[in-house]
Amino acid sequence: MADFPLTCNVQGDYGYKVVVVDDGDNIAEVIRKAANEVVGILVPPFPENARLCARIHGSETPLPEDQTVKQAKLLQMEAIDIYQGT
Repeated sequence: MADFPLTCNVQGDYGYKVVVVDDGDNIAEVIRKAANEVVGILVPPFPENARLCARIHGSETPLPEDQTVKQAKLLQMEAIDIYQGT
């Protein structure tokens, strides 16, 4: 397990923030950590039942929530978009 910096943009934020996660964290944990940094501070809270998803910037395919950062083969400082899914 190692510290792993990613750049994340949470839907509604004006830009990307560096979020340090663990390479053993799954994508759901990455979403939670990134959202905790900005929701209610820089972006309004999402509806209570909102499902947040993540994808690599420029991709249309969401990352599986149970996949780890390492399994997803993400690069350090890779840009991740976090958005409200359907």
